[in-house]
Amino acid sequence: MIVSAVVLAYVLSSIGFIGYLFWRKPVVMTVSRILFGVSVTLHFFLLVILAGQAGSLPVLSPAQAANMMIFLSSLVFAFFVYKRSTAVMGAFFLPVASFFLSVIAPSLQTGRGVSHAFSRIWYPLHTLTVISGEALFAVAFVVSAIYLIHDSIIRRGKIHTAVSSLPPLRMLDKILTVCLSLGFVAITAGMIFGGLWASSLGFEFNHLATKASAGAATWLAFAFCIHQRFAIGWAGRRTAMITIAGFILMILLFIVLNLMFPEAHGVRLTT
Repeated sequence: MIVSAVVLAYVLSSIGFIGYLFWRKPVVMTVSRILFGVSVTLHFFLLVILAGQAGSLPVLSPAQAANMMIFLSSLVFAFFVYKRSTAVMGAFFLPVASFFLSVIAPSLQTGRGVSHAFSRIWYPLHTLTVISGEALFAVAFVVSAIYLIHDSIIRRGKIHTAVSSLPPLRMLDKILTVCLSLGFVAITAGMIFGGLWASSLGFEFNHLATKASAGAATWLAFAFCIHQRFAIGWAGRRTAMITIAGFILMILLFIVLNLMFPEAHGVRLTT
């Protein structure tokens, strides 16, 4: 029941922010922000319920991990949604969040227990930092898409009402840089915690090779983004394009890894 309520709240909030792009009424933005607040609050309670059912951090399946990433992305976007200069960014983020939530909703409930491997302190630290990094990259992906849309319209010289209130390109580039930097730090920390977790349980590398390789590929993709931004001086359009490519790579790796190697962490969930 609460899963459906969360999805519905996100969808209604999406409709509100999209409507504001074309119908600039303060009351529309106010209602949309209220709906967004309700969405995040219900989402938090959903996580609490899932945690109670699992007896641990609710990231025991790919769907739950994706759910956590969407929630953390929403928390980041809250900083933008409730600021006047960046509020319309919600019209780009919330439809994406709503779509993915509706896709994973049927798979969120789990009756499986947790193996002893998940109880170590390093595992929750590893999981939270990695998912936080992925959430920041998801935000960077949306910001990159907004940047390219806004930049393309400016290049064509066809500014119209629907995009006239989008944040300036310089502001979008700054937000993108901050999200990439923080996300990269979070994922790097997550990889370190993951190594400590595996070491504490005495896992052999061949049990973790698939997961480690996928994580390394994602890390390298975004390390390239950071390097090009700060060492080479790439900014704006170039950074946005390689961020989108890197994020798509991360999603593809996530899907392939969890479809082909469901036990890539080297542990089993008990029933």
